[in-house]
Amino acid sequence: METTSLRKDVEGIEYVTAWDVKQFVYCVMIPWIKENIGISEPPDINMSLGKSRKPAEAVLEKLRVPKPWRYETYLRDPRLRISGVVDVIGGEKKFEVVEFKYFSRLRYDHFTTQLLFYSYLVTKTLGPVTRAHMILDRKTITYHITDEVLNQVEKLINRVREVKASAEPPVSRRLDPRKCSLCWYKRYCPSI
Repeated sequence: METTSLRKDVEGIEYVTAWDVKQFVYCVMIPWIKENIGISEPPDINMSLGKSRKPAEAVLEKLRVPKPWRYETYLRDPRLRISGVVDVIGGEKKFEVVEFKYFSRLRYDHFTTQLLFYSYLVTKTLGPVTRAHMILDRKTITYHITDEVLNQVEKLINRVREVKASAEPPVSRRLDPRKCSLCWYKRYCPSI
């Protein structure tokens, strides 16, 4: 999880982060709670274990991710006010992005959004991303990054920015009682 220091630059300008878009897709209320109430979920055991592991080079070679490989790369674009830490960036003039999740999950659409955000961030800061890879334990999903994908990510960033900037909580029509019951933020949620 990204810390507050990654979320604001030295002038205090708010950034939209990969964490923000990932959580927004999971539940629109979480980025609002974090921004407006100032509460952050502490790292759990899965987050800690994931950060302590380095992806196997054999996996990157099997996916044909071009070298050089850069691990845990912090990027930010002050003009667009976006930032994040990318697990792996491969390539020199054209890039590929890899996101590792070391534990399999049944639902991972919010992690896919995080990966596509990283593709957008790398495109805007380093150069074009052609492919993005999500590795969920032993399952690999590859996405081809197109202008359409990047436009969708840009729209999502704008929606997240609006929610974070609003003094009023977002109206969520998609509350899922199963997700809500497991959510760390439920004790602060104005919708529950």
